[in-house]
Formats: sequence, structure tokens, C-alpha cells
Amino acid sequence: MFRVVTKYRCGKPRPVIERGPWHTSSEMAHFWADTLRNQGYTTEVEEGLGSKMPGGDNSNADLAEALASMA
Repeated sequence: MFRVVTKYRCGKPRPVIERGPWHTSSEMAHFWADTLRNQGYTTEVEEGLGSKMPGGDNSNADLAEALASMA
């Protein structure tokens, strides 16, 4: 899975960072990154891995383990 990360300044000292929706193909993500770059934005394509991805294992096992250790 791939998504476009867009950075721009909105008259503030810190840049605004927006993360787009996940795409199943790198070609589609690069298409959108190039399109936004042509409009003057700074972009990069981010690749997602593991169970944090949509459609992956959403069992929240890590969260459950962390909460159990707090009890």
C-alpha cells in the first residue's frame, strides 16, 4: 500500500503535512504525487507495511497487550 504525503506552508513557521488515502499500486500514488508536485506542492510517496495498514490484521493485539500490562 502506498500514499502521498504532501507538505506546504500556509503562512506559518511550521509546514502543513497532509497524508492522503492509501493506494494499492505505487503507480497510482506516484501519479498523484507528480500531479500535486506540478501544482507546486512538496510530495513524497510513503509505503506502508504490517498490520497498521487498512485491510490488514486489525486485531489490535498490540493495543490489547499494552493495556493488559498496565492493569
